[in-house]
Amino acid sequence: MFGYPAAFANGNMICGLFQDSVVVRLGREGASSAIAHDRARQFAPLPGRAMTGYVLVPDDDVRDPTALAAWLRRALAFTLTLPNKTAEHAGKKRIARNPKIR
Repeated sequence: MFGYPAAFANGNMICGLFQDSVVVRLGREGASSAIAHDRARQFAPLPGRAMTGYVLVPDDDVRDPTALAAWLRRALAFTLTLPNKTAEHAGKKRIARNPKIR
């Protein structure tokens, strides 16, 4: 994602790296809770362009293997609730967004 490593389950992104941060996918409600209670910050790869449902893991938790593992388990648990994305579905979505690909 954005040229950085990312992990996927069933075609859906779980987590990834962005610059010097760890990004996890928790969904809209999970992200709101993590921001309110767990010191996470909203993930915005560009100023003013936040990605809904994704947060940045607090730096202290990134340096603590046990805490980081908890964030990753939480992200995986959420991501596994999403419908599977097949390669065919992903290709159709890319084509629909870019009319030059036909």
